[in-house]
Amino acid sequence: MVMIKRTMNKVVKVLKKIKLRNLIILLVLLIVNTFAWFIYATRVSLDLSVHVSSWDVEFVSGDEEITTNMEIVVDRIYPGMDQFEQTIEVHNRGETPAVLTYEIKSLEVMGEVFEVSEDSGLTSDDLKNKIETEYPFKIGVNSEGDDLIEENGQGQFRVTVNWPFESGDDELDTYWGNKAYEYYSLNPGSQSIVLKLELVATQQQ
Repeated sequence: MVMIKRTMNKVVKVLKKIKLRNLIILLVLLIVNTFAWFIYATRVSLDLSVHVSSWDVEFVSGDEEITTNMEIVVDRIYPGMDQFEQTIEVHNRGETPAVLTYEIKSLEVMGEVFEVSEDSGLTSDDLKNKIETEYPFKIGVNSEGDDLIEENGQGQFRVTVNWPFESGDDELDTYWGNKAYEYYSLNPGSQSIVLKLELVATQQQ
């Protein structure tokens, strides 16, 4: 009887130790899990409360949405022509002001091609200077209104080509008038001018 009692006491002691150890382990696990949940919940809360400004600028020509690369094609030019005009609307759908600029990638005038590249050594500024100074016809690329479009605002690029009867330089008018006549005779249906632009809208810094 005494042996049974002693055995029972040992069993009770072992059970008490096991229960205490289990309780400690359980308590530690609860603390760790609670801490991990707190960190997770805090991060989620922060992520949800941070407001990220969107950046969404659409270039639109007519009713079509286009990419930032634009090709302007003028079929035929001659002295006294009606002014060619094409407008590209820019809609800033985002929440950050957009600064409008442009780069000329290439210019083709009556079959002669000038392309911006390391091989040619030409830059966009070189081609801008060329169209401003070397021809009797004038090619203009302008951003209408402010160059800065506010959030949810809009602006536009306007491309024009104009060749007045007299540019003020008779020699230049004669040379390019003859060249145009010869080009149309030899290349019926070909375009006179192909201007490739990269329209750029960047976030205001």
